[in-house]
Amino acid sequence: MMMFVKKLFFPPKKSPSFSFISRGTKLTGNIELTGDVLVGGDIQGQLLSEANITIEQGGTIQGEVKCHEFVVNGHFKGRLICERLVIQHNGVVDGEVASTSMQIFEGGQFIGMRIKEDAPTIYSHAIGHSPVTANGNLSHVQNDVIESR
Repeated sequence: MMMFVKKLFFPPKKSPSFSFISRGTKLTGNIELTGDVLVGGDIQGQLLSEANITIEQGGTIQGEVKCHEFVVNGHFKGRLICERLVIQHNGVVDGEVASTSMQIFEGGQFIGMRIKEDAPTIYSHAIGHSPVTANGNLSHVQNDVIESR
């Protein structure tokens, strides 16, 4: 009779955390997450993620967001701090954005002001504070109203 022994040569990998806010769900307040987030419902308040946040069509976020990559196919209104912003075909971003790069697909809309900065500066921004210089002016400001057709 043969006996099989399970040996672990490598420690088991941690599965990356993923959060889903489903359609019909409404959250209000300060939310901090370590992994990716997919938003199909409604969020009001502050949302911080060490990874990526995606708003799917029909989803909304109103408030302040800080994350690595922010993908919008729904609606965002507020203040955003991210390394990369992608506005998809049905996406609307309305507000102040601090990012190193921004991509807008045909049909996507950006209404507001963009502050283009390098990655180390982006990560130094705190939620709840506007990035202003010592004289009180916004640094590296680019005012944009963009609508792709």
